[in-house]
Amino acid sequence: MSLSSRHKLGLIGGGMYGAVHVESLRAVGRGDLKWVCTRTESSLDEIKKRYGIDNGTIDYSQVLVDPEVNAVIVATPPYNHAQITIDALKAGKHVLLEKPMTINTGEMQRVLDEAANHPEKVILECSCRHTRLQPKFAFIKDMIDSGKLGMVYHVHHSQLSTGTFLNWNPKATSWGADKSKAGGGPIMDWGEYDFSFHLGVLGDKPKLKKVKSIKVNGLRSVKSDIEQHAAALLEFDTGLSYYYERGAGVHCETPNETRIYGTKGGLRFGYCSWDSNKVEYFFEGKDGRPVKELLEVDMSKHPANDNIPLINHFFDCIEGKANPVISLDLAAKHLEMIFKVLK
Repeated sequence: MSLSSRHKLGLIGGGMYGAVHVESLRAVGRGDLKWVCTRTESSLDEIKKRYGIDNGTIDYSQVLVDPEVNAVIVATPPYNHAQITIDALKAGKHVLLEKPMTINTGEMQRVLDEAANHPEKVILECSCRHTRLQPKFAFIKDMIDSGKLGMVYHVHHSQLSTGTFLNWNPKATSWGADKSKAGGGPIMDWGEYDFSFHLGVLGDKPKLKKVKSIKVNGLRSVKSDIEQHAAALLEFDTGLSYYYERGAGVHCETPNETRIYGTKGGLRFGYCSWDSNKVEYFFEGKDGRPVKELLEVDMSKHPANDNIPLINHFFDCIEGKANPVISLDLAAKHLEMIFKVLK
């Protein structure tokens, strides 16, 4: 691709993940960031100076009217995602949309309806970032597809931490603890990743039938109406059950761990790329005794930054070299599950 024909992008949202996108775009080198839009003049000046970006605005409509911009990255707080995405599609732009795609079912349906009017436009939702674009996903899916586990009947996933989202991203204090802006807490923050991985390795076949959940907030001195600890038992039409638990700001810590149980074998692992590359495989040996085998996923070619494969995949989709590894409809299916857990 010549320099004159490179993708021209606009970044809408210059917070923590906005900065990650800027650095990833530069590492990939397949497009130029022409515009950046932030909420305040002070944050705009900061990101422009830090990265040497010429064009900046606090009004995203200026980005959308630029005919040279063929794609935008929507990295604003979640409560802005729906309207910005709809406006970007109407303006003829491809969209890389941060998760969660929206904070309620009404806004989610508005995005889906508008996307249906623009089938020629790529809309890639970012829940594939830590899941379907890294080697562990293909490794686990191949194990299941091979039949080594038999029929998978139960998935168990949990992760709890004493730290909160705001400890990790202090710049989000204006919205991160407000349900009307964030949509929720750790389940909203990580649920789309979790469902993208765990249901994806099962071929995206199970359809949700029933959810029984608990949710608690106010566990620590954080005045907030979002959940800090939630757990749910999800039941699917295939007979699969899925125990799911996430917490941030709780009085306990457990590592990110997934267990998949089948009639012939089982697996235990941490699915994130930064977790151990070891996968424990449990099965019955030829002598009838239980066996535990330690398998290793080759992560040597995977970059340390999961956002780099995401950016490359977005460009591949725009250029017709690939289809989104997670469709907008599928991302919406996962988000609908989150809404039911948090109901």
